[in-house]
Amino acid sequence: MIFKAIFGGSSGRIPATRLPAVHGFADVTVAGRPARSVSVEAVDDRTIVTREILGRPGEQAVFVYANDHGKYRFGTRILRAKDGETAFEAPKKVDVVGKAAGGGGAQKRASVRLDTIVPGQWRFAPGGKGMGDFVRANIRDISRGGCSLIVDRHIKGGTTLEVRLQLRSDRPVLVVLGEVMRTEPIAASGRFSHGLRFHGVTPEEDHAILDFINRKQAELRSRGLA
Repeated sequence: MIFKAIFGGSSGRIPATRLPAVHGFADVTVAGRPARSVSVEAVDDRTIVTREILGRPGEQAVFVYANDHGKYRFGTRILRAKDGETAFEAPKKVDVVGKAAGGGGAQKRASVRLDTIVPGQWRFAPGGKGMGDFVRANIRDISRGGCSLIVDRHIKGGTTLEVRLQLRSDRPVLVVLGEVMRTEPIAASGRFSHGLRFHGVTPEEDHAILDFINRKQAELRSRGLA
């Protein structure tokens, strides 16, 4: 009875709070090969679909992931793999391997940070409203929760900025708000690196950032660099 209460009652369904978050990351190990960090594209009662081809139908897999409720693990198998996606059988059992991080947003804090540099722009945004002209900058360490902004001047912690990112040439420029959390001088160049935490990111913007990270990771893997 206790087991049924934990894992969804007589229907055998796993509570949604224990499953991977759509557009979140999961570390997936297939048939004993090295784990791959991939995004989750869809979750329902029968399947969990991820980006990328991770193996062949019938191969066993292990998922490890975090969401706002905790960190979890389950075993499953591949149902199909085509069109750049892999569909896994929904788990019959999910094991808890860690508690949720305090303050919510565990999934974003656990997301991959991509160490690459892209051109961008920034301007001050007091009260969340951009003011003045945009100034060119370099942006690196992009994640779903923030980025590093490299500019020629020191910006005080707690300052709100508006940042423009061109993540894809065929898509509109992404404009997000970021709060300066830390500042570090770069001795070699005399510039400053500012760690930003994003605020008010919409689901569409979050997905655009996730898509950018996934594409860059795939490029690095194809070149043997990741």
